[in-house]
Amino acid sequence: MTLANRLAGDTTGRVMRFHVARQARDDSAVPSRLAEVESLARSAATVTRRFIFAQGAQGAGGRPGTIWTVNGRPFDPARADARPQLGATEIWQLSSNVHHPVHLHLAHFQVLTRGGKGPGPYDAGWKDTIDLRGDETAEIVARFTGFRGRYVFHCHNLEHEDMAMMGNVQVA
Repeated sequence: MTLANRLAGDTTGRVMRFHVARQARDDSAVPSRLAEVESLARSAATVTRRFIFAQGAQGAGGRPGTIWTVNGRPFDPARADARPQLGATEIWQLSSNVHHPVHLHLAHFQVLTRGGKGPGPYDAGWKDTIDLRGDETAEIVARFTGFRGRYVFHCHNLEHEDMAMMGNVQVA
């Protein structure tokens, strides 16, 4: 059995291979329900924020170049791009121009919509990353509990986060 990454090409698509070396009795059973998942209601949100993950034309420090931005701005460690209150529930509308897996640190969320439709089966449950396709918009609902302070959200493509595609969340 081979575990494959269908988004990758060449040899990077082959992630892991399992070789079954012997037969054994399988007496395991999958329960009818794996876990209870609390659903966050859209109506519980007190704030809606919009974040656009796209390529920008200005380089770091104002130098010419191309960088990856959130809402047209590169990362600034001194700036807070969102300021939710501890315990608050918010809706975030996330848009992308190309494939961006968007990751929130220290805040789990649920997918409300994807492309103007309901979430897909792969969107079920609690998430900390949503895989946005090019020219896609998704709505997520997050509850900011457990941690006060500053943390980041960013594109999880290493090259994009290295090129300033992240923002700060300041939970008060």
